[in-house]
Amino acid sequence: MICHALVHVAFSLNNGVGLTPAMGYNTWDDFRCGGINASNLYKVADSIVKLGLDELGYRYLSLDDCWAKSRDAATGIIQPDPVAFPDGMKAVADYVHSKGLLFGIYTDRGEQTCVGRPGSAGFETIDAQTYAKWGVDYLKEDSCNATGNHTQAFAQYGLMRDALNATGRAIYFDLCGWSSWYAPVGKTLGNAWRVGYDVNNWGGVFNNALQVDKHLAAFAGPGGWNDIDALIGSSTATAVHLTPTQSRTQFTLWCLLSAQLIIGGNILNMTAFDLETVTNKEMIAINQDRSGLQANLAMMRCQSPRDPNNEVPSCQQGGFFLL
Repeated sequence: MICHALVHVAFSLNNGVGLTPAMGYNTWDDFRCGGINASNLYKVADSIVKLGLDELGYRYLSLDDCWAKSRDAATGIIQPDPVAFPDGMKAVADYVHSKGLLFGIYTDRGEQTCVGRPGSAGFETIDAQTYAKWGVDYLKEDSCNATGNHTQAFAQYGLMRDALNATGRAIYFDLCGWSSWYAPVGKTLGNAWRVGYDVNNWGGVFNNALQVDKHLAAFAGPGGWNDIDALIGSSTATAVHLTPTQSRTQFTLWCLLSAQLIIGGNILNMTAFDLETVTNKEMIAINQDRSGLQANLAMMRCQSPRDPNNEVPSCQQGGFFLL
């Protein structure tokens, strides 16, 4: 029993967070790299509170790719873009915290992020310490420019896990590995693990989320969750969007699947329809149930294609049932 306890502490993310799926907002589907600056993050924080989203549990405001610029030549400490973040990243975290929200940030387990900014490979310890000093509460670590070897990928994520544990700060760790083979070991590494590629359209909801996640319910539960990407709203003022019906269907499915409810849609000018969708208290209660039971996809029925633009394969036009 003593040996088992020691192994648990050494080889798991022992941070006490993620008892229910994370709720919040992420910049990627909204801004991509355009408009990533402190001013817009302050506006987003203000909007989250003004809309009352924080009172329903949407507390993580997470900055995705495009914020980092370089590393200090002497210390190796990662540096934010000085034009976009003239007062530094701690000032942003402090503002977010002043609104009663939690601050999230982004990195990559490779040497570079997906858009070519500095990654964390070889800098896990110093980056974790830096994020903790800034007041980061959520870390998304991507997998661009990194090996696809399972063993090496687990080891790299393990380095960041251990570095985060060592800071003493409770930082929700979301490893973005884009593959279902993270699920069986997910809880030994983080609080969430991406099981498929990005969801950028309705076809992505099926191909990159449902079709992958339907086999993985057994691996989700309090402390760790299958990540099937962010919620896409219906506002056309974002980098990606769905139709109103599609966006509401996605939200409903994500709630049933115990997925993170991370808004990727427009916050600064959220439509009344999207606000009604993401504030449905009954569905949020299902998602946030402390038992952490993820629904299982029981059946999918295929039909002939009805999409005039052929955006969705025929098998994805059918009905499905979740248990």
